[in-house]
This record gives sequence, structure tokens and C-alpha cells, in this order.
Amino acid sequence: MAFTKHTSPALDEVRPYLHGVAKHLVDRLYGPSGPKWGTKLTEIEDLLVAIQSVIGERMLQQALQRQAAPAVADRPAEYQRCPGCAGATQAEDPEPRLVHTRGGEAEWQEPRDFCRRCRRAFFPAVQESGD
Repeated sequence: MAFTKHTSPALDEVRPYLHGVAKHLVDRLYGPSGPKWGTKLTEIEDLLVAIQSVIGERMLQQALQRQAAPAVADRPAEYQRCPGCAGATQAEDPEPRLVHTRGGEAEWQEPRDFCRRCRRAFFPAVQESGD
């Protein structure tokens, strides 16, 4: 049974680099000769799955943190104003955000704004009122 490779322009762009990273990791884990004789396929596979999980969770966390990090002035215009009254908002301390995704757990600091006129807090990335 053939497997379909996942592809996208972004993945295709970094694929050669990922091949090099994979080679480097195998060298670090097993040395130039590879796994020792007698190492079971399931042992190799379990390690691979654990590595995929760590890399996936870390990349997801970093991407989401970077997306949430821009200052108010650097956000797109629709995310700089209150979604209710379109008035100016005041930045508040960010709140930790934890989400379970297909790629694992993602945790980052979510920016939080407050509208004095509407007296409500919201996360600008979501553009909905908070509690």
C-alpha cells in the first residue's frame, strides 16, 4: 500500500532542510552505523513518534506565540479597535492560553485588550468579547 506524501508550498520549501535535520538526528541517536543489530522496528518507531511530537508541539507553540506577539500598532487595523464600539482599547496583561490540537498541546501568551467604553475585555486575535 502506497502512502501519500503531505505537500504544500511551505513544506516543499523546507523539505531539503528537514531531510538534513533527519539525517543529523539519526547520526546523533544511533551513530554512523545506524541502530545496533537486534533493535526492533517498534523501538525505532516509538522514538520517531516521540520526536515528531516534541518538534510539532514546539513549532506550534512558537508559531502561535509569534502571531500573538505584535504590538497593537503592528496589528491589522481591524484588530486595533474594540469589536463592539470600534473605539480605542487599552492593552492589559496577556493571559496564558492552552489549546489541544491535532499537533499536540499548544501554549502561549494571548494578548488581552480592554475597552473602557464597553467595559469589556477581549482577545484581539479573536475579536470577540471576553468574560
